[in-house]
Amino acid sequence: MDTRPIGVDIKLMGGLFLIVGAVDLVVIVLFPSYALKLFGTIVTGPLAFLVKLHSPAVHLLIGYGFLWLCPWAWGLSLAYAGFGLVSEALNQFTFGFHPVRSGFMATTALFIIYLYWRRQLFTDQPVLPTTGPSVSEGSP
Repeated sequence: MDTRPIGVDIKLMGGLFLIVGAVDLVVIVLFPSYALKLFGTIVTGPLAFLVKLHSPAVHLLIGYGFLWLCPWAWGLSLAYAGFGLVSEALNQFTFGFHPVRSGFMATTALFIIYLYWRRQLFTDQPVLPTTGPSVSEGSP
């Protein structure tokens, strides 16, 4: 029987998401006047603080979901990655090219590819090993 731990890479990413969510929350609280650029607009005013709280909230949810390999975490992380890519593309179109933010877009695209590759970890049913002969061996 295989006793290797399952999904350690995703669980480690979950821990990183929890750290990022906590740091993000601290930064938002320490710098409440920071104007967030979102979908090609600059969010300011009294409701800006609440709008900025979406980021740590989603990061913490994804982190929790990744730690426990919850099926909903896979879809949430892909949706949030898509949200980030679209928002940043519009920001770059509106405010101009930024190399660091372009790097964010590239790593987010790689993250999406990696998550798609590891999607079987987020299924409700356990992955069962094949017990029969392989296709190349034929069946009796």
